[in-house]
Amino acid sequence: MTASGVTPDEGGTEKYLRHNVTMHRRTSSSQRAPMLGADCKESSMTEMKRLNWSEIAPEGAKALFGIHHYVTRKTELPEELIHLIFLRVSQINGCAHCIDMHTRDLLKTMAIDKVSLVPVWAEVPHLFSDQYRAALAWAEEVTNVSTTHASDEAYAAAAAAFADKDLVDLTLAIAAMNAFNRLGSPFRLPVAAKP
Repeated sequence: MTASGVTPDEGGTEKYLRHNVTMHRRTSSSQRAPMLGADCKESSMTEMKRLNWSEIAPEGAKALFGIHHYVTRKTELPEELIHLIFLRVSQINGCAHCIDMHTRDLLKTMAIDKVSLVPVWAEVPHLFSDQYRAALAWAEEVTNVSTTHASDEAYAAAAAAFADKDLVDLTLAIAAMNAFNRLGSPFRLPVAAKP
C-alpha cells in the first residue's frame, strides 16, 4: 500500500498510477519533505518543480509495478518481511516518500517500538528473528553493492536463512525498492505525513 492508501492491486496498476499522478500534481515541491540522509542539508534542497516519472513513462511504471506486484502477491515471503525490507532499503537510500509509505505499511503489523529501531537492527538482535536479521543484512549488502560487492559471508547467511526461490524473490524485492527509491528521491515524490 502506498502512503496515499491506494495499492497497485486495488483496481489495477492504471488506477494506482492515476491516483499518484493526481497526488503529485496537488503537492508542490515546497510541500514535499526533504530527503533523509547524512549529506542532505535543507539549504541545498531545491524548490524546482520535478517531473512525475510515472505520468511521463507509464509503460515503464507499469513494468516496475509488475515486479512489485509479483514480490508482494506471488511469492512465499511474509508480507511483514517485505515491508521491513522495503523500509530498510528506503532508509539507506534516503527516499522520504518511500520511508513514509513503508513505515505506515509496517506499523500495521509491527509495534512502533520495533519499527523505530529498524535503522539500528543489528544493535538490537533480540527484536528480530534470525530470518529477519539475515534479510536485513542481505538488503543492506545488495543496496550498497558498489562497496560491499555482495560478500560471500552475507550471501552464505542469506542462503542459510532462505530457500533458493525465496532468496531470489527477496533479492528481487530489494532490487525493485532500490529502483523505486531512485525514482522517488530525485523526482521528490510527495509524502503523506503532515507537519
